[in-house]
Amino acid sequence: MKRSKDTPNDVILGASVAAAPATGERGERGERGEPGGDELNTSSTSVISLRILELLAERNAECGVTHLAEALGVPKARVHRHLTALRHEGYVVQNPRTSRYRIGWRLFLLGQKLVKQFDVVGLARPVMEELRDAVGQTIVISSFTESNVVVLDVMRGRSPLEILLHPGTQFKLHSVAQGKIALAYGPAERREAVLAGPLEACTPHTITDPMRLSHELALVRERGWADAPEEVFLGVNALAAPIVQDDGSLFGTLAIVGSIHYLPAHPNPQTVAALTDAARRISRLLGGARAD
Repeated sequence: MKRSKDTPNDVILGASVAAAPATGERGERGERGEPGGDELNTSSTSVISLRILELLAERNAECGVTHLAEALGVPKARVHRHLTALRHEGYVVQNPRTSRYRIGWRLFLLGQKLVKQFDVVGLARPVMEELRDAVGQTIVISSFTESNVVVLDVMRGRSPLEILLHPGTQFKLHSVAQGKIALAYGPAERREAVLAGPLEACTPHTITDPMRLSHELALVRERGWADAPEEVFLGVNALAAPIVQDDGSLFGTLAIVGSIHYLPAHPNPQTVAALTDAARRISRLLGGARAD
């Protein structure tokens, strides 16, 4: 793939997403001395607590208040208040000798529950491996938020040019093939919100016209798969198909990601068939059938 000045390093070197540090966003209330007392019940304060837990989990070691405050960009007193509340509920524990904090029993149990919920990744891996061996490209399983695609797992490709992504990578729904699946098969409210909002361009090929995107989504629904040639990265294409749960709702997508040379704008029908068959097999593992 020829690198363009518009091609981010993520395409070659891998992409990852980290939540932006919480820095006392406007509207944060509930701290001492402000209305609401000690109640940590607003979205902004909740985000700080979650970021603290995320940092402790990432480091996998005890952390002090100073380290956490510097990493988050918030005052030490505020971090200490969050840690006190988290310790009281069992989400963190404090070493009485060092006064440092680490992940607590309650977060460990929560993690176990989440692993069970997302065991679909483990179930899908053999199917992903078979698909990777069949097409030679990177295979990605993703889920969604209200506005983004979130990569859950990646099976590395075997083509000369490898597209590197990492679990946790996020993309705007309108800019990638996986997002088109979310918009075509997901809740109407999500689709309407995206079509009503601004559609930012990642490359000159990104669909930014709501009417054109709406027509594209109708085509996706009709044929049962989506593509996005050079719409998020120049020189890169992806094909995606829906993964459906036992209640008929959309869990996420299975996608093939590769160079436009190997995944052209008019893909090989055999590649498309291999993808949709694999997505159907994963859906069956979840108790669901392929989306109509």
